[in-house]
Amino acid sequence: MSLIAPRCDRCGSRTRHKEDNKPICEPRVEEKRLMVEASHEQLKRCPIDSAEMVKEAAHMLVIDRCPSCSGVWLDGGELERMSGDIQEAAIMAMARGLTSPTF
Repeated sequence: MSLIAPRCDRCGSRTRHKEDNKPICEPRVEEKRLMVEASHEQLKRCPIDSAEMVKEAAHMLVIDRCPSCSGVWLDGGELERMSGDIQEAAIMAMARGLTSPTF
């Protein structure tokens, strides 16, 4: 067993979680948990063309997407949650930019 945790292929963070014997980051573990939870929900129909929508993980949310018209539909509160996550990521990126050395 290595003292240094392997890196997630998706984001590069060090992790002890594994799936199919490959390192997987904590956010991906949470996305998978959300997908399992959402799999028990009834599938919805697209309000545009009535096609059965599919569930996909995006930004730590499970969204409903129409495979026919590519429309994306969010449940109540999901847009606000996604917006907060994006703002937080932007602030962290700016902070990293301010602390990086200039040459």
